[in-house]
Amino acid sequence: MNNSTEQLFGQGVKRTKGEQSRRYNLLAARLIADLVKNLLGPRGMEKMFIDILGEVTVTKDGAMLLRKIDVEHPAAKVMIDASNAVDNEVGDGTTSVVVLAGALVEKAEELLDMGISPTTVVEGYLTGLQICLESLQKIARRFTNYNREVIQGLAITCLRPKMISYTSFEENMAAKLVVDAVYAVTDFANSRVEENNIKIEEKIGNTSDTRLVNGVVIDKTIDNSAMPRTVENARILLLDEELESKRTRTDAEISITSPYQIQSYHDKEILVTNLRVQRIISSGANVVISQKGINAYAQNLLSKAGIISIKRVKENDMLWLTKATNAEVLRDLGSDVILPEYLGYAGRVYEKFVGGDKMVFVEGCKNPKSMTILLRASSKRLLDEYHRSVLNAIAVIRNFIVKPSIVGGGGSAEMLIATTVRKKANSITGREQIVLQKFASALEEIPLTIARNAGMNTIDTLAQLRSKQKQHKSSTSKSKIVRWIGIDAIGRKVAEIYSRRIIEPSIVKEQIIKTAVEVTTLLIRVDDVLMAKPAMYTHTHANGTQHSHAGGDGKHDHHFDRLGKQQRPAHHFY
Repeated sequence: MNNSTEQLFGQGVKRTKGEQSRRYNLLAARLIADLVKNLLGPRGMEKMFIDILGEVTVTKDGAMLLRKIDVEHPAAKVMIDASNAVDNEVGDGTTSVVVLAGALVEKAEELLDMGISPTTVVEGYLTGLQICLESLQKIARRFTNYNREVIQGLAITCLRPKMISYTSFEENMAAKLVVDAVYAVTDFANSRVEENNIKIEEKIGNTSDTRLVNGVVIDKTIDNSAMPRTVENARILLLDEELESKRTRTDAEISITSPYQIQSYHDKEILVTNLRVQRIISSGANVVISQKGINAYAQNLLSKAGIISIKRVKENDMLWLTKATNAEVLRDLGSDVILPEYLGYAGRVYEKFVGGDKMVFVEGCKNPKSMTILLRASSKRLLDEYHRSVLNAIAVIRNFIVKPSIVGGGGSAEMLIATTVRKKANSITGREQIVLQKFASALEEIPLTIARNAGMNTIDTLAQLRSKQKQHKSSTSKSKIVRWIGIDAIGRKVAEIYSRRIIEPSIVKEQIIKTAVEVTTLLIRVDDVLMAKPAMYTHTHANGTQHSHAGGDGKHDHHFDRLGKQQRPAHHFY
């Protein structure tokens, strides 16, 4: 068989087919799920990843961890792609989708061991997906997209499992900041959230100092010590033109034949600068923020007029300033008059020490369309994780505003859907009934994983979940009221979840289930793997040196230089 494979596909091609290839794929997918399983829920653990350059990442974000690790197996890469797809689409549920896909894969292996064909398993899973989506539509609760109480609950539920919420005070504070920021940049009438208008600035410090600024925070200092440190009722001029000598992009020469020409050239530069600064002063602006340079002479003139200037501000900051202050960026100071509509307004512009560095605050803007969340934490690693948490919360709120319907969290939605799938399975004859029952068991893995990570006994928890769900069904058989029975991980008990405001957008749940089923059915369908021998092999030596080259899979040596120094550094590829 190996000889025939080489004759057909060429030397170095490995082929795995049939049941063996399918089992390898399912095993690889399950290993990825096991890697992130204990991240799920408020009591989940954190993961630490150290890359080849020694950079440390500590996170509870499943997608972040999976993006960091480097895997070779294609089935494992499919699971990572699924997590990234959910992250890009809805911004949350990245760990849940991998856990659910891992549970579906595990149940698929059990079904295959029972002698059920892969085609039957796939058909059963697709039927289960259809039942899930129909059930979600029935149990979801709908609201207006500007319901602040619901949005606040969504933000708290999203942030609770993250590292940003060590205490209920920090949890509620962080949620309120995010909600206020989103409200400022949202057009509720058109269900449109301009999430890019929320600037997230990071500085090392005390977590309780995290705050929301009604404007923009710029990681810059005021140009000149003679300028005021604070300006009230600021009239802001945004510039995209130099207030200094322009440098040509190509080499240029000035032919000077006498010392008087040097003085004349210098006087001309001063005259141009004087004219430009005078136009700024005449406009009534008392704050000048420029994307380009401002020389010392211009700074001196501005300081004498009591004007603050900030030079070389980033382009993104200029865009945020435009939306916060309602100013227009002026790109030509050559006109005689700077019109009043070019100027923006802020209640206060001031410089302040933040975490040992000076920053400029532009706040108190009228109806700002751009806000800044100033994150504080004790280390850069925590700041990075807080940043990711805030982005997740913003995405969750955006999902609700676009589609204002919610379901219970804590695995309660999965339990309700699993009950529906089981009920449908009893009405189906043949092997597909067994597939649907396994599908329902896989859905229950979400609440069980949350319970396991909280230190609860999974057998007792599953029994309580099913019992309370069944009792509710029997007592309210004539009622359409849905009772959300799930895991209260903080209290470590099975409880009614919705009353505790543990809620999630239904669009996130829908995306999780869809993606998990799609990935699982894809892996089950694959029964033949052809793998070509890579030309370049990445490998690591005993001293930690990692690089790629041909023949790296076999035993080999590298040439050292004559001084006997170590091999090339770890980041060097050749």
